[in-house]
Amino acid sequence: MGSIQLGFDDSQIAVAKKRAILTTMITIFTVILIYVLALRIILNRILITPLNDLNSRLKEIAGGAYDRRLEPVPQKDLNNIVSAANLMSDEIASRTQILVENERNYREVYNSTSDAIFIHDAEDGAIVDVNQAMLDMYGYDREEVMSLGIDDLSQGVSPFSLKEAIEFIDRALHRGPQLFEWQAKRKNGEVFSVEVALKRTQIGDFDVVLASVRDISERKELEDKLRHAHKMEAIGALAGGIAHDFNNLLTAIIGYTELAQLKTGKESEVTDSLQQVRKASERAKELVQQILTFSRKQEQKKDVLELNSIVSEIMQLLRSTIPSTVNIKQDLTSKSRIIGDSGQMHQLIMNLCTNGYQAMPEFSGTLSISLKDEVITPENRKSTDSPEPGRYVVLEVKDDGVGMDATVKNKIFEPYFFTKVPGKGTGLGLSTVYGVIQSHKGYVYVDSFPGKGTSFQVYLPVTEQLPKDKITSVGELSIPGDKKVMVVDDEDSIRNLMAEILLLGGYLVESFDNGLAAWNAVSENPASWDLLITDQTMPGLTGIELARKVLQVRPDIPIILCTGYSETINREDSRQLGIHSFLQKPITMNEMLAASARALQDTLR
Repeated sequence: MGSIQLGFDDSQIAVAKKRAILTTMITIFTVILIYVLALRIILNRILITPLNDLNSRLKEIAGGAYDRRLEPVPQKDLNNIVSAANLMSDEIASRTQILVENERNYREVYNSTSDAIFIHDAEDGAIVDVNQAMLDMYGYDREEVMSLGIDDLSQGVSPFSLKEAIEFIDRALHRGPQLFEWQAKRKNGEVFSVEVALKRTQIGDFDVVLASVRDISERKELEDKLRHAHKMEAIGALAGGIAHDFNNLLTAIIGYTELAQLKTGKESEVTDSLQQVRKASERAKELVQQILTFSRKQEQKKDVLELNSIVSEIMQLLRSTIPSTVNIKQDLTSKSRIIGDSGQMHQLIMNLCTNGYQAMPEFSGTLSISLKDEVITPENRKSTDSPEPGRYVVLEVKDDGVGMDATVKNKIFEPYFFTKVPGKGTGLGLSTVYGVIQSHKGYVYVDSFPGKGTSFQVYLPVTEQLPKDKITSVGELSIPGDKKVMVVDDEDSIRNLMAEILLLGGYLVESFDNGLAAWNAVSENPASWDLLITDQTMPGLTGIELARKVLQVRPDIPIILCTGYSETINREDSRQLGIHSFLQKPITMNEMLAASARALQDTLR
């Protein structure tokens, strides 16, 4: 058989091979593509998506969102990364919370402290930040403060000016922390005392100066009061020291002047001169009493007083003594009573009124005196320096004179502080007022401004006690001339003076220059004397010691104790010891004779 021809030539076979190869390649490519797509899907599910989520989460963490957590994935290694990311998120969240709490606590402390805090730029001193206490203390709001400079918040006058402030800041920057007192200024212009602490520090990468400012106005006020109290105490000690000797001298001057006037008679050429000596001596006596009064060392004779009658009496006296160009207004509505020393109340009122009219230009203006009742309660009490709750009678003396600024007002009660021209006044008037008020447990307020006059308000506690019946004056008594008086004083001039006065009064007198000699004489013959007059301060035996010894052997003998000044004995103490009379030097002739007569009269009852 012959061969069969299929009809395919070589070209067709070649085409078929090519197609087979192409089909195979397409099949392989398709398989690969399917595999790649499957692999991509698998990778996307198990790797790409978690990684994208991790990337997004890390971006969220960087942005401050810490609350969302990544879900675990099957792949162990990748899941470790997810867990680490979650752990990092938790740690950052925890630390961020701590930082937030610290910031909140810092702000709380920063704004709740009572001290004002400034943060200044170290380069130019500009205010960077302040706390709430600063705004409250200075009276500004935050926006206003940011535009202010150091000089706006200071007094502005050396040594509290911008120049000195910059010097302190420079020291804080280069020498270390600084602590100093300063005069600051509030928004309303009020100047007040502060204590400033400056320290260099850093906030972030910036150098700043931290200023802590404390209001010490109240402390400075207390320091001024303490300083004033110490000054008064020192002058009071000086007053007590000189009073004894000075009063002894005045006793001799006044006494011998009186004797000279008696001996020379009214028609003598020296009568006027002696009278001038007597006036000067009385003025000196008043001066010593004023010194002792403002230092509260003057013995007080306190009784129940109706202040209304005392003020009325003084007003009548003032009307005849002050210039007629001064108009006096009175409003004496209170009839309340106080426990007080009548003489010291006269001093207080006279000094306030005299100070008032002398403050008027050319002695022309209005002097107003009022007396009213006021009840202080815990609710209306202004401060701890105000009167204690209770009933008070309020004496107000007001003038429309030149007034005072704060500096002068703070010094007016200091002794020898003058605002008058030299030679006018002693400088003790208002010091005496202060002493009287303090010794009567009172309070005083002063309201004054330059050009607007001055007002003094004196608060004195009211009493419900009734006045005691006044004791009738003994008057002149006819004392038998055979009464023998023992006079004891270590000062020759006073001892001789008292002996001469008593001799003129008709007494028999024997004098001793010390207490021990007097006691020896009494112990030998106790019945020889009818009256003992002794000084208090003497060498050997004091007057009190002598009196105690004498009263042991002669309980019935009247004793008169005299003193220039003593801190160890007063009228009440001497009365309790059995001493009949207590005389404060300087003693006039009439006072000595009257006291002697009264003492002897009482022994006859």
